[in-house]
Amino acid sequence: MATTKRAAVKPLNTTPAGIRKASEAEKARKMASKKALHAAIDAEKQAAKPVKPTPIEPTPEELQAKRDAEHAAYLQALRVDAEALGVDPEAYIAEQLKPVKTIYNGPMLALKAARKTYVKAKNGIQCNGDDLAMICGEFSREVVVKALIRVLGLPGNPYSALNPGQQSMNLRNKARHALKNGLVTSTQIAAALQAASKE
Repeated sequence: MATTKRAAVKPLNTTPAGIRKASEAEKARKMASKKALHAAIDAEKQAAKPVKPTPIEPTPEELQAKRDAEHAAYLQALRVDAEALGVDPEAYIAEQLKPVKTIYNGPMLALKAARKTYVKAKNGIQCNGDDLAMICGEFSREVVVKALIRVLGLPGNPYSALNPGQQSMNLRNKARHALKNGLVTSTQIAAALQAASKE
């Protein structure tokens, strides 16, 4: 049996500084490779994105020309309508171009009418003049809010997100409802207002 002679194992001639240097070189190589890969991917994505054309703003002259063309087309359509109806085109066009006045018929008319009967309370604020309004009208809005929360037995101010005037108005409306249903009396409200004004 023939024996093979093995080469002697050579010891590594590396020092800790050499190992560190080789590790840093390998790290730098990997970082450069990653950076190049990401750059290639980004370039590929950019190339795949459709380029949106920058919208060109029309000049004032172009806008006016467009408006004029639209108006001319509208006038032509009115002429066609007049011919179809068998009426004078110029009179028909003049009638169609008259501005239409619309009359407001909404719920704010009732408020506008009601405001004519409003009276000024002692605190200087306009109110509808009912008993509750006159009782509350002797105190500031803050006192009214505090007293009505207390007399209505509310856990807190449900209208704290609103301004003081809106808070007072909404709480007075709640108090009117409670008065109507017999849950509170005017005397209780007056007493709560007096107590709140002294705090």
